[in-house]
Amino acid sequence: EIIGQSTRMLYGPVTDADTVARMHDAMKAQQQIRVELQCYNKVGEAIWLDINVVPLRDDSGQVTHFASIKRDLTAAKQLQEELSTLASTDALTGIFNRRKLFEQAAIEFARAYRYHRELAVVMLDVDHFKRVNDEHGHFAGDQVLAALGRHARALLRGSDMIGRWGGEEFMIVMPETPLDGAAVFAERLREELAALSVVAGDETLHFTVSAGVTARGDGDQDITHVLQRADVALYAAKNAGRNCVHVLAAPDSCAA
Repeated sequence: EIIGQSTRMLYGPVTDADTVARMHDAMKAQQQIRVELQCYNKVGEAIWLDINVVPLRDDSGQVTHFASIKRDLTAAKQLQEELSTLASTDALTGIFNRRKLFEQAAIEFARAYRYHRELAVVMLDVDHFKRVNDEHGHFAGDQVLAALGRHARALLRGSDMIGRWGGEEFMIVMPETPLDGAAVFAERLREELAALSVVAGDETLHFTVSAGVTARGDGDQDITHVLQRADVALYAAKNAGRNCVHVLAAPDSCAA
């Protein structure tokens, strides 16, 4: 079936045109090239191939043919993606873990700082979470955390990021978002979480959260300054009685 056919029969919608062009350029220059390229098998499934193209020369050194050796990398690529997901995802909630979220937050801060754009952060904490674990068990506590992660993620825009910051604490990073916009979102999320029913075994639980909201100020030199202020805002909300949102503007912000 493949004798006499062009290797283009393996290409499809996800095949990277730039990589294909690099292979063609190398062959025109009579040079060896090795690439990884997403192609398709006989039944139309996307697969990854390691492609090594080597020019073959005659006794006089002239290129007469090319040999192309293709090796299926699909299983290795899938394993790589799974490991990458495990390294960046909180296993319980399916959202970013602390390390990945901090990396993404730092990237977004650098972009906002460079282009003088807005960036808001919301820090959440489940109220009396220890009591949930003590009275209903750790399975119930896990269900509460998972529900919080799912519900918050469903409300966020595609550009927003959420991660489990640690224990029962969550952080949301909202690019291109002013302080008041983040405060409105945090209040909406707080209200919806308070009305949420969480089923854990034979029990139905309810919980509330406290939230601290802040935004990037011109005096913030890196993301840690914003996160520290969000943490202060969160504890102000908890000290105010919990189940509320506290907003803390940057000292140099016009919203202060």
